Amino acid sequence: MREKTIHLLHYITGIGILVTGAIHLATVFLLSPYEASMSFDGHPFSVISVYRNILLAASLQALLIFVAFHGFNGVRTILSELYQGKTYLRIVNIAVTVAALAVVIYGTRTIVIAHLL
Repeated sequence: MREKTIHLLHYITGIGILVTGAIHLATVFLLSPYEASMSFDGHPFSVISVYRNILLAASLQALLIFVAFHGFNGVRTILSELYQGKTYLRIVNIAVTVAALAVVIYGTRTIVIAHLL
């Protein structure tokens, strides 16, 4: 991927973080009392109920993907400025991609397990 396209995706994921983060914070802090949203009982916005609601679980998945891409792309940018060289940049790109995928896979696993509870 070209650097210009990656930079554009970085901006888009930043906006995505703001939107999905606002949705997440609204479900936790604004739509129900905080104590009810942190409980595990049958309250509509309790922890398990949020994971069982497909729209809220999808917003958490989107937040996970946006944060992983945005954060790991920032690390990739910092590391690419430390040293220049094709081999070094290729290793950095592969390592950061693998780490981001591992975080997304592990986070998705968590969302799926909580959804099935």
